Amino acid sequence: MSHKSNNLHDIEKRKGDHIRLCLDPRSQTHQSVFEPYRLPYSALPEMSLDDVETSTSLFGKTLAMPLIIASMTGGSEHGRKINTNLAIAAAKCGVAMGMGSQRIGLQSKEAEETFSLVRKYAPNACIIANMGAVQLNYGHEVRSYQKVVDMVGADALYLHLNPLQEALQPGGDTDFKDLLGKIEKLVSTVNVPVCVKEVGHGISATVARKLFDVGVQAIDVAGVGGTSYAWVEAERSHNDQFRTWFKTVGIPTDQSVIEIAKIKTNQQLMIASGGIRSPIDGLKARALGADLFSAAQPFLEPAMTSQNAITQVIDNWKKGLEVAMFSCGVTNWDEARGLALDRTHTCRC
Repeated sequence: MSHKSNNLHDIEKRKGDHIRLCLDPRSQTHQSVFEPYRLPYSALPEMSLDDVETSTSLFGKTLAMPLIIASMTGGSEHGRKINTNLAIAAAKCGVAMGMGSQRIGLQSKEAEETFSLVRKYAPNACIIANMGAVQLNYGHEVRSYQKVVDMVGADALYLHLNPLQEALQPGGDTDFKDLLGKIEKLVSTVNVPVCVKEVGHGISATVARKLFDVGVQAIDVAGVGGTSYAWVEAERSHNDQFRTWFKTVGIPTDQSVIEIAKIKTNQQLMIASGGIRSPIDGLKARALGADLFSAAQPFLEPAMTSQNAITQVIDNWKKGLEVAMFSCGVTNWDEARGLALDRTHTCRC
């Protein structure tokens, strides 16, 4: 049984720690897992840059590009500012937005408002609610997850899996027994599509198959290659050995993407995240089999700065994706799935 404090002050402090430490360069793996892959450059693309179309759809919403701004934060004043700026930018730029863990919003009206404001500022955007799957073993039933969906008028629900993070977090919730059956019940009951994501340590094809089999519609691999929440929690507990031992434990993002692409159907979605640091990484992930890509770290600092700052970053990602697709000679996101990548050397994260 967890002894983690549910005191709102403690939760807010933990969320503040997470933001601060995710901006610390030491929380990042040493080299992108996408660096070894080379896009196929075409010196004669036989097309105009104006022909490139980056749009796609997700859960019934049209996206200007296949980007989900990944789950970050909420429940604090930092979270209020970040979510406000992200929501405005997501609406303006036509990208999807994943919420940070909303459990704190079930405990406090003030915290809830730092999440619910997202739909106010992004009335037509694709919004994905978020709560830890393990909370199904800690007193929360399906109605709690429906509440977090309703809190933001979400188009889908993220269930995050984070056993390594919880094991390293002081007083973490580590009872992951018998969750699959509870996830199956939740999938059949909640009124939006359910997606499952990790928080930075990857999902194997074996686990993905089990989740798809119980009706999960999308897997966000969130693999090793970007921010290490193992490092973040070890840093919070001042455990020097754990910082070293567990920083890169898990499945690299590219490996998760390749493995899951082999077992999913065309009706099931797979999202690449974990080390996506540019639209070029996103295009490489598409070539490896991903349907969309997602990132948080590149957008966190701009979102803390201003609405204009985050909007400019997202706009630049769209322009960068257009140029990358043009340089490969592909006109749309569907065609990009067929790109053949060269692997140039072995990545050492």
